[in-house]
Amino acid sequence: MDRIVTCLSPNGTRETQGASPASRLLVATLKGVTRLERDDARASWRVVAQSLADLHIGALVYEPKSGKLFAGAHRDGGLWVSDDGAGESWRRIAADLDRQHMYSLAAQDRGDHVVLWLGTEPAGLYRSDDLGETWRELSGIYKVDDTDKWTFPPPPHIAHVKDITFHPAEPATIYVCIEQGALLKSTDDGETWRELTDYSKEDDVAYRDTHRVTLHPTNPRELYMATGEGLYGSADGGAHWTHLTTPQHRVGYPDFLFFDSADARTIYMGGAARGPRYWREKPVSDAAVVKSSDGGRSWTLLDQGLPHPAVGSFEAMALHRWPGGRMLFVGTATGEVYASDNGGASWTEIARELAPISKDGHYRPFLPSEQQRRVAHA
Repeated sequence: MDRIVTCLSPNGTRETQGASPASRLLVATLKGVTRLERDDARASWRVVAQSLADLHIGALVYEPKSGKLFAGAHRDGGLWVSDDGAGESWRRIAADLDRQHMYSLAAQDRGDHVVLWLGTEPAGLYRSDDLGETWRELSGIYKVDDTDKWTFPPPPHIAHVKDITFHPAEPATIYVCIEQGALLKSTDDGETWRELTDYSKEDDVAYRDTHRVTLHPTNPRELYMATGEGLYGSADGGAHWTHLTTPQHRVGYPDFLFFDSADARTIYMGGAARGPRYWREKPVSDAAVVKSSDGGRSWTLLDQGLPHPAVGSFEAMALHRWPGGRMLFVGTATGEVYASDNGGASWTEIARELAPISKDGHYRPFLPSEQQRRVAHA
């Protein structure tokens, strides 16, 4: 079995590629990093280790060239690296940065070296060219219009860098999602930025609530963006957008997007039926995974083996590819992990009763009332 490490976290590595099916899965949770393993493709997954148990991990990145594993923690928990790549031991890095609430992480292979990118709350963007030992802030993101409108609905209403995405053939072209407030694009390696606003309308319920951007693998001018207002598509690098799904669709609050390795017209999308403000009413997210084979214009529900309805929101998704196959993983805010090795046609629960897998406070609506009160006053 391939020992490439697959990571399942809200805002870290989402896709890995190896020679065979995944056999090691690292899961970011409210209580650190949980490691799952299996002996072969027919064997059951099992929990084998847990680390950083006193930290809420929101982003995991495994960097295959160096074999290092990086973990970003919420609530000023900082940035950590496991030099052994498995989370057996950790050391803290980037402790001198003025922002220690680590939100998003991404690794960009430049051929001769790897660039690490870090997004924080309050919204800040940093890069490292030496595998995380030193960092430089890219303050150009603040030189766009309307930064005074960047916010986040739950108190204390502080925006963060939610997602960092790269052009596959032009390394200096980078997209950054500010939640909430902006979709930014740089074509000069992050030195200067411009805001892409064509998707934004005055009557939107959520102001520029950008979640995730993904680029077509063979035509990178074709983009898709998941937002609080649904899914958008662009055919010209983000200059103009078409609204493909709305909050009234089955996945009305999308977060995760993947292209199928066997057919680049097929897109997988995961998320909740509606946004977080509605989770507190039931509390049920009714999350789902759907598939489109026509560029996002029509969708098929992929729910066999998933709960009906799903209580906890789908807070993390990952895709592992190997020659002739791919496996999708989903992690929930109530601590379950599901996997599919047939393109989402059916799912199997591979772990349960883990600590919540959650972007920041998204797990809170699904706690029992007494625990919600304790968390609110913590």
